[in-house]
This record gives sequence, C-alpha cells and structure tokens, in this order.
Amino acid sequence: MPSFSRIASAVVIAGLAVTQAVPSAVADSPYARRQQIETQRAQAAAQLNVLRASEAQIQQALDALDQNVRGQQAAVAQASQAADAAAVALDQAHRDEAQKAAEVASLRSRVADVAIEAYMGTSTAATFDMLRAGNIADIARRQAYRSIAIGDTTADLDQLRAAREDLLARRKAAQRLKDQTTARRAQVQARLAALSQSQVQQQKFAASIENKVAVTTSQSDQLAQQSSQLAGQIAAQQGTSSSSVVRTSSTICLQTVRGITVACSIAAQLDKMLGAAAADGFVLGGQGYRSPDQQLAVRRQNCGSSDYDVYQMSPNDCHPPTAYPGTSMHEQGLAIDFTYNGSVISSHSSPAWQWLNANAAGYGFYNLPVEPWHWSVNGH
Repeated sequence: MPSFSRIASAVVIAGLAVTQAVPSAVADSPYARRQQIETQRAQAAAQLNVLRASEAQIQQALDALDQNVRGQQAAVAQASQAADAAAVALDQAHRDEAQKAAEVASLRSRVADVAIEAYMGTSTAATFDMLRAGNIADIARRQAYRSIAIGDTTADLDQLRAAREDLLARRKAAQRLKDQTTARRAQVQARLAALSQSQVQQQKFAASIENKVAVTTSQSDQLAQQSSQLAGQIAAQQGTSSSSVVRTSSTICLQTVRGITVACSIAAQLDKMLGAAAADGFVLGGQGYRSPDQQLAVRRQNCGSSDYDVYQMSPNDCHPPTAYPGTSMHEQGLAIDFTYNGSVISSHSSPAWQWLNANAAGYGFYNLPVEPWHWSVNGH
C-alpha cells in the first residue's frame, strides 16, 4: 500500500506541470502560439494522469484506514468490557474479604467468651454449690463441653483465617487485573484517537486531490478551446492541401491528413512529415484521434473488463500499455499509431520506424520507446 507521503510528493510534482498561461511574449504567429498551447495541454494531460492514479491509491489507503479504525473501535469496546468486568470483580473481592474479616472477628469474640467461661465457670457460686453437693460429674461434664466448644470454634477460626487469606490474595489479583485492563483501555483509546485524526487529515487530502483534478481539467478545456480557435486561423492562412477539417469533438478541432484524423493544431506538420516519408518511399497510414468511447474500448481490450481494470490498473500493467480513459494523447488528437504496408509498425527494426526515428523529431513527433508504432507531440 503506497504511503500518503509518496502520493503527496507525486501530486506536488504533477501540480508544477500546468501553472502558467500562454506568455504574451510568444511570437504573434498563430502556429507558434498553438505550439505553446499544445505543450501545455500535454503537461495538463500528464498531470491528470498522476492525479487520477493518486486518487485510486488514496481511495485504497482510505479503505484500509477505515477498516483499521473499525478494528480499533472493536478493540476499544472489548477493552472497556474487560476493564468494567475487572472493576466489578474487584468490588466483589473487597466485599468478600470484608465479610470474612467480620466472621473472623465474631468467632474470635466467641472463643474469648468461651475461654473466660471455662476459666471462671458459668457462676462461681454455682460451681461451689456443686462441689459442696459432691456433684463432681456435673462439673466434669461442663468442663468437657467447654473444651469441645473452644476446640470447635478454634477450628472454625483457623478455616476462616485461611479463607480470608485466600480472599486477600484474590483481591490483590483482582486489583492487578483492574489496573492492567484500565491501562489497556487507555492505550487502545489513544490509538483510536490517533487513527481518527489521521483519517480526517487524509480525507481532507483526498478532497484536495479531487479539487486539483477539477481545476486541471478546466485548464485543459480552456487550452483546447484556445487551440481550436488558433487552428481555425491557421487553416484560413495556410489552406489545407491534402487535409480537410472534418468535425469538432467537444472542444477539439479535428482534421484528417492523408487518412489520419488528428487535432487541427498538428495537421500541417503531420501532412509535411507524411509527404516527406512518401517522397522517400514510405507511405504511412495509421490511427490518430480516438474518442472517449474508443479509449474505453481499448482499455477493456488491453487491460481487462472490470472497473478496476479500466479505471485504476496501472497503464504499464496492460498489454500493451494503455493510458487511463481521459488521459490518452489519442483522445486529444495529438498521437498517431502508424502503420506501414497495411500493418502496425511493431519493431524498431522496421525500415518505416527507422525512417521515423531519423526524421519525425524534425516535425515535432516523438516515439514512446515501448511502442514502436506510437508517436506523439511529447513522446507519451
């Protein structure tokens, strides 16, 4: 799971990409102004790519954090129950100990009374009367009864004393358990408070990312509108030779050049490059502009059909790598997948790729190294 610090770093770097409007110092040429705008549009697309990838990572991290918070809440509840039960047990141990202490005191008093009676007799006068009457048997019997009473009470007292000592040990154990459970409850409550605070902060961060996506999307739309307006001016100045304006999709002006539909802003340079390639014996075809629905279809084909595959899987995990919907240079009409002799250029050893590698940069097109067929205004 990526850390929020790494996600934040990526977002900060991406946030530096599109921050300035087209400088007023740019030459008055519509073509030069459009080139500047297209560069900023490419930067905006790269920024959106990072932001949307970060959104997916942030959501995964928030889901894991929510699960952790729920687990910690359950731990707090368990710790509270244990602490409450320990407190009840300690109170009961105090009561039991006090009860046994009272019983010991009562028996100790009874032993003392019996001993005094045994020593003094029930009545001194009554004892002398029995002696005068010669009733030695009665005296012996009473003394035997007293001895038995004292012995029985002493045995009870010993048992009660042992029980009291056992209860004292139990009370100390109950006190330790209460202290431990109380400390545990404080620990888990502190952990829950920290997690809850982290959750609030990270939710704020997620909201800021969502806001950045909206702002960057708006910037990209404004740049596309400016590019479309400049494309019209250029078309009026230059004519279209082998190109024709075919339609406008959303805010993107589209133009077909020798069978390849691209953004109007790059139509002239593409026409020149295709003409130069044809003059050298390489008649190139290909696919340029791709609608949002077409980009979704390509993602499903190359990445998988689930929502995760289409919207969250890393482009590099697709076969072949495929940009997120809404971030592809094809959707801006600024990339072309070239074909030669009716087949996609799939190898760097292809003569057509070697021609492009030697000449395309002069016309403003750059290759994505892992895809020999894919060329765009920024190499993405």
